[in-house]
Amino acid sequence: MPAIRTVIQQHGPIASEPSAIYGEGPVLFRIENGGAGGTGLIAALAADYLSQTSKRGSIQWICNHSRNTQLALLHGYIDMALTYERDQEELSVSEGWAKNEGCVFHDHFCLAGPRNDPAGIRGVASMVEAFDRIAAKKAPFYSRSDASATMWKERGIWQRCHREPWAEGEESNGWYNQSPCIPSEAVAKANSEGAYLLCDRSTLLTQAGKGLASNLTVFLEPADAHHELMNSCYALTSPGAMGQTPEEVRLFLEYIKSPRGQAVIKDFGRGNVGLSLFATIEEEYARAPMLDGVFRGNRWITDVGQTEAKL
Repeated sequence: MPAIRTVIQQHGPIASEPSAIYGEGPVLFRIENGGAGGTGLIAALAADYLSQTSKRGSIQWICNHSRNTQLALLHGYIDMALTYERDQEELSVSEGWAKNEGCVFHDHFCLAGPRNDPAGIRGVASMVEAFDRIAAKKAPFYSRSDASATMWKERGIWQRCHREPWAEGEESNGWYNQSPCIPSEAVAKANSEGAYLLCDRSTLLTQAGKGLASNLTVFLEPADAHHELMNSCYALTSPGAMGQTPEEVRLFLEYIKSPRGQAVIKDFGRGNVGLSLFATIEEEYARAPMLDGVFRGNRWITDVGQTEAKL
């Protein structure tokens, strides 16, 4: 069988070995995702799924960014890809080597930064206006140069500002900082260095719960399901998969979309940070806002002034 060609570009090495294995026994299937795996959602879903089945087996989680996750599916390293880029997903489906199984949950991007807001973006109406002010003030900005969905989203916004700070070299030296790191590292670095960044809600809340986002707040986030900062997660599978694995994948997909699986997603994070990290398919977007809030007393609070007045 000839190798399938794709126009999707690989960026960096594609991981093929599991970052974690949930359960015991023979491998039922391999699932790949970056952010939701890093926050622990995949582990929570796998544990609950295995607890309600009589089968003895394990689920492997492999970690790659969104486009490399798709390519891992193409190369047969995984059986299910959870990805965040609709245009890239459409390419893989049109090329015939992936099947789009639809949305499984919602995350979203936030524009976060230091609470003292050196660029003066608090209250701006759009991402373009916020980015323009950050660049004009040369306020520190931290960017993940890792070809992730986050990086491409951020660069698209900069290009709408008619700017390419990642390509400006010395012109942006001192304010636009790039590093190929994982989401949690980016939040921690922005927090310690007093920088703005584009990050996903789930990672920001996870890092806040670990005490690694104490200096950050949120300046912009979605207020509806159609906002440009939405970061919804879709499942891709391989239409040519053989053996018993496709059936195991189908059963897990049914579980994720079921009321039980969606309940795990809806409640995930509440016990640690007071807010759900993700939104269910039905909710469409996270309704509990993070705007202008901080992490205090084991929860994210948005009524900061009132809370501090009571202390």
